[in-house]
Parts: sequence; structure tokens; C-alpha cells
Amino acid sequence: MHIKIKERLESIINDLEQLPSLPDTVSKIINMVNDPNVDFKLIANEISKDQAITTNLLKLCNSAYFSKGKEISSLDRAIVTLGLKEVKDAVMVITTKPVLNKVVIGYDLTKGMLWEHDLAVAVLSKKISMMKKDRMNADVVFTGGIIHDVGKTVLALFVQNAFKEIISVVETKGIPFQEAEREVMGFDHQEVGAKILGKWNFPEVLKDIVRYHHQPELAPENSRKLVSIVHIANTICLMAGIGIGSDGLYHELNGNAIELLKLTDGELEQLYSEIPEVMAQVKEIQ
Repeated sequence: MHIKIKERLESIINDLEQLPSLPDTVSKIINMVNDPNVDFKLIANEISKDQAITTNLLKLCNSAYFSKGKEISSLDRAIVTLGLKEVKDAVMVITTKPVLNKVVIGYDLTKGMLWEHDLAVAVLSKKISMMKKDRMNADVVFTGGIIHDVGKTVLALFVQNAFKEIISVVETKGIPFQEAEREVMGFDHQEVGAKILGKWNFPEVLKDIVRYHHQPELAPENSRKLVSIVHIANTICLMAGIGIGSDGLYHELNGNAIELLKLTDGELEQLYSEIPEVMAQVKEIQ
């Protein structure tokens, strides 16, 4: 293990100011949407406090992916027409883009590659949730899909410096990339991502998705299904070549996740076949 890298990473993740940030509005909206008794006007008021989010939200809500052809002219109209959860999804797209749409050096991802991958995972996660008739959590896995790799934005430089050693550990020990990250640097991108979500005051289920998306069987039981959905979507997108970086060839579908979701071979084939449609929808959101 590189002790100096581990010490530097510890200092970063323990200093909240050094971690990526989102507007406070975002965590407030997420938690408000989770309240079944919330008044939608309170959410509209919260969003309207941030003019940039409001302007971009109305633009995105009129995209083909969100609007489905219905004109959205105000925040109230957006919430009434699309629903609270769809509006929350749009807020997540807008506010996480500056954090995720960047060059991620150590993972060999050029600008836009991580963002495209995250959106594809979000869209496919939502499709899996709907396929398994879990409409209630479709927005949760959409959000989880967007942010599942946020830890890579912090680890990128350290991975670049230790890349040869990480790959050597992968190949000699036959372990996944993220396990080699942890062995060489003391942390993997899942752990760092969960720390970032702690800073953002996001709900536990989203922290679990970020923390365990490569090892869904280790997730707490109450969130394991949702973690498994994002794991399946992430792996399928990587297998399809969406956002493949330096670690892209070192992931495989987790049998426990497939079994937990009761995904048949036919359903998996259907998900693979829907990748072109997923990418078309990603273009609409971008």
C-alpha cells in the first residue's frame, strides 16, 4: 500500500471543504420529495430560491425525455404535469453535471465520458425498476445511477499515480479493479463516493448505492434491491462500451444481484437490446 497516497486521501475525505459540493437546495428537495405529505408548493418555493436551477430546470423539463410533448412554462406546471419525482430527477441532472461532466484523468475518461455513462446508468436503472414493477423507487435508482461513480472525481489523480500497480494487483490476484484500488491506495471510489454523499446530506439509501454498487451483496438488506438494480445497469452499460475507462474491463454481473431481482435471461437480453434507446434518451437529457 502507498502510505503517502492513503494519508493524502484521508486528509481530503476528512476535510469536507475539499470534497465536491452541490447547492444546499438539492438535499432539501430530495428529502422533501421523500415526504409523502409534502406540499408541492413548498418544493416549488425551494427550487425558485436558486435562479440558475430554476432556469435550467424549465429548459430540461421541456426536453423530449421529461416533457413527453407537454409544454412546461412554470415550476408549478412542471410539478403538476410531470410529478414531484420527475422534477427531482431533472434537478439532479442539472446540479450534478458540473461535478461529473469533466475529465477523469486516472480512469482514462475524457470530458463527457463519465457524465454520459452516469446518465446511461440512471436511465437503464429506471427501466429495470419499471420492468420489475417497482415504480415507487424508479426515481431513487435514477438518482443513484447518476451519482454512483462520484468518488472517481476525487480519486482520479491518485489512480493515475498508482495505475500500474493497481493493474498489476488486478492481474496477479484476479480481483476486481475497485478491490485493487483499496489494496494499493487504502480506499476505493465507492468509499470516497459515500463520504461525498455524507457531505451532501443525502439519504442513506443513496449512500448505500454509491458505497456498494460493485458489491451489492454487502449492502444493508433494506437497500440491497436498489443497489442491485444500479449494479446491473452499471455493468450492462460498461459491457456495452459506455464510459469504459481504464477499469472498464474489470467488472462482471453479480449473480446475487441477478437472483435477488429475479432477472431472467430473457429480461437481461431485453435490457442489452434497449441500450440504443437508452443512449438516444441520454442525448435528449444532455
